[in-house]
Amino acid sequence: MIGPTWLLEDMLRVEQLLLDTAGSSDTPLVGEASTHLLKAGGKRLRPALVMISSRAGECGKPDSDLAAAAIELVHLATLYHDDVIDETDTRRGAPTVHSKWGLEVAILSGDYLFAKGCVLAATAGGAVTSILSQAIAEVCEGQIIETTTVGEPTRSPDDYLRTIELKTAALFGAAGELGAATSGAEQLREPLRTYGRNLGLAFQIVDDLLDLVGDPDVTGKTLGTDLREGVFTLPVLIAGGREPLLKERLASGERDLAELLPLIRSGHGIEGAQAEARTHAETALEAISDLPDTEWTQALRDIPQGVLAQI
Repeated sequence: MIGPTWLLEDMLRVEQLLLDTAGSSDTPLVGEASTHLLKAGGKRLRPALVMISSRAGECGKPDSDLAAAAIELVHLATLYHDDVIDETDTRRGAPTVHSKWGLEVAILSGDYLFAKGCVLAATAGGAVTSILSQAIAEVCEGQIIETTTVGEPTRSPDDYLRTIELKTAALFGAAGELGAATSGAEQLREPLRTYGRNLGLAFQIVDDLLDLVGDPDVTGKTLGTDLREGVFTLPVLIAGGREPLLKERLASGERDLAELLPLIRSGHGIEGAQAEARTHAETALEAISDLPDTEWTQALRDIPQGVLAQI
């Protein structure tokens, strides 16, 4: 991760805490499966957001570390379960846990990571447990909604945004709030939560765009995965509302990206989703516009720009 020296130092501590916690079992298979995706890498945006936001106050570094590791373990747990639901074979350029060890191990390893994240949150104490628990509930709600809308081309862009606000943005919002809560900056919990939620919305929209037009060598994922699984993301839904032929072909079961991408482009789905991502990035920046110009607030301001730069 590129960033200020203090952030690099913070993230090294958090990374070690993640490995120690996920790999703490005396049973080799549990440790290997639970650290598999962790060792494959990742952006670590959520724990980084906790650590940056924790600079808002004067106290709580150990608790901030615990909260940062907790939220990343929860995020990893959701990925384990997502890969099972989506029957995905690779993530971050590595085999998924279920493709390597089977469904049962993948599901239970995800549960294990959830539990370990909750242990860290409880150890941190204060508001950490309630903030993280609420976010977990929202993530699960969003996943249930997404599962029930698979293959539905008439779904509205607003429905999609509501789903990712729960499934993705909730953890980003919790990350910003956790940084404030663990550092004693109670007055900044709400603006940092708002910042995080809008950053999460922008992040997910960009991620969905990359699934259609990204570089697989960079993303570590196969293009068109969501489309093949019938998960119609914002660019597809926007284009479907403008290009009747796209909606018709989706309804008939067509899922081939090469065949459908020209229709997504002609329906201005790519540009429409890009504009929506920019709107949420701007809203995130507005939420912290009144904060003083410091090294940590500049770090926050840089993140949305980095997310948008991918598209």
